[in-house]
Order: sequence, then structure tokens, then C-alpha cells
Amino acid sequence: MSKKLEKNERDFIKFLDNLPIGIFELIYTYSTRIGKFSNLNKTARNIFLKCATKEELDSNFDFMKMLVDPDIVKDEIQIFDRIQEKGILIINNKQFLLTSLKGKQFLIDTNIRAKMKGDIITITGTLQESSKVVVDKTEKSIPELQEMQKEMSNYHDFFETFDALIMIVNEEGRILFISPNVDDRFFYKPRSETIGKKFDEIFPKGQADFFLSHCLESIEKNEIVTIEYHLPIENMVRWFQSQAIPVQVTDSESKKVVTIIRDVTELKTKTN
Repeated sequence: MSKKLEKNERDFIKFLDNLPIGIFELIYTYSTRIGKFSNLNKTARNIFLKCATKEELDSNFDFMKMLVDPDIVKDEIQIFDRIQEKGILIINNKQFLLTSLKGKQFLIDTNIRAKMKGDIITITGTLQESSKVVVDKTEKSIPELQEMQKEMSNYHDFFETFDALIMIVNEEGRILFISPNVDDRFFYKPRSETIGKKFDEIFPKGQADFFLSHCLESIEKNEIVTIEYHLPIENMVRWFQSQAIPVQVTDSESKKVVTIIRDVTELKTKTN
């Protein structure tokens, strides 16, 4: 590996660690109900360290012991049974109640993608602490753009593990990066007409202002901001949920957000 590639990888790991949302990958053995984290960014590690020791996180352990209610444990085992049946399972907006090493309980919000091969289940996802119970609804410039694309091109496999579209947007509303894991047919305009463009070059003014305010609110408040919206795509209305996450930057950089966007059309049509 070249020194430049090593630096890019270190920079990207640092970028992930600075995200205020947890990102994790867990390798889980179905027959033994034992798993091991193969990837945790800093936020995810800090969350899990509340209810497991460092030694446990770095080795194989029964992570279900972190769950509070035995009935919940039973329910999650049923989830794994569903993975065994279908081979793959995507779960959005799922909450888990965990118990800390100090005996306190806290909620986490998760979005999970699980894939099974043989006896091994690979679980990737995002998580963050929640302060409320959510009802389960069965439910800068062109050089800056080029630099972002160059940096992110080495991480195609990483983004392929997610069931959501990931974009990086600067404070001007310019889209600097679009993850490669979502088909173009889910875009308002083709990817080639979206990447590098500002919101007002893609959407009508009202919609463009809406998306820009979403990103600026996250930057100004320095916190995650979640919205839902709909767009006409391929002659039908599709619903999306977007989480804007502010990114720590240096004084010389433009402010940015990472947006994690999921298609929730099926969920909305079931509940409406």
C-alpha cells in the first residue's frame, strides 16, 4: 500500500471517528449466538462501552446480554431466524433497550443490514442514543468536490455495506459526494447531473431551500437533524428520511454535513 493511500485511509478513519453517529460491523455466529465486532467507530465504541467491557468488545462475546428485557432477547432471536430464512434482512428505525455496566437503562436507535452466509451473519449499521421511545411502525468549490471524490473513491466496499444513500454536502448546498451503493433510478435527476451541483441547480426553488435549510440547521445547531420528505420519481411519489450530521472541520475548510438518506416509501404507505 502506498504512503498516500495509507494517509487517505487514516484520514477516512479519523473522519468516521468524528461522526456523532455510531457505525459498526458485527460478525455473529448463528449456532452459538456469539459475536465479535470487526469495526466500530469512536462513537459506536463509546456507546457500547457503557454496557460491555473493552475486553468483551475486542473479543467474542454474547452481546445479547446487553439487552434489558428477556422478551426482547426472544424477539431478537426471532429476527435472526428471519435472516436465516431470507439470507438478508434490513431493519430501519429499530430501537433497543440496553442495560449499562452500572445497572442503568438507555435506548439506542439503530438501522441495520444483516446478511447470512452459512452459519455466519454479518451485521452492519448505524446507531445513536435516544432520549425518547419511538413507536415501532412496522415501519466550496469544484476543487473541493474533486478532492472529496478522490478521497472517497477508495472506500467503495465500505459504502456497499449500507442500505442507505450517503451524501456529503457543504454549507453552500453543493453535493460533494454520493455513495455508490444506490441505483440512479432513485435520484430526482441522474447522478451525473447531481454530483457537484448545488441544490438550486437540481430542484425547484422551494425544494432546494428546504434541503439547504435542513443542512444549515444541522451545522448551526451542531447536532443531528432528521426530516422526512417526498419527491416525484419515475412517475410516483417516494418518501425519504434524511439525517444531517455535522462534520468537524478545520478553519480553512467549508462546513459540511453527512446526510444518511433512506427510502421509507413502503413504511409510509403501510401506515397511511
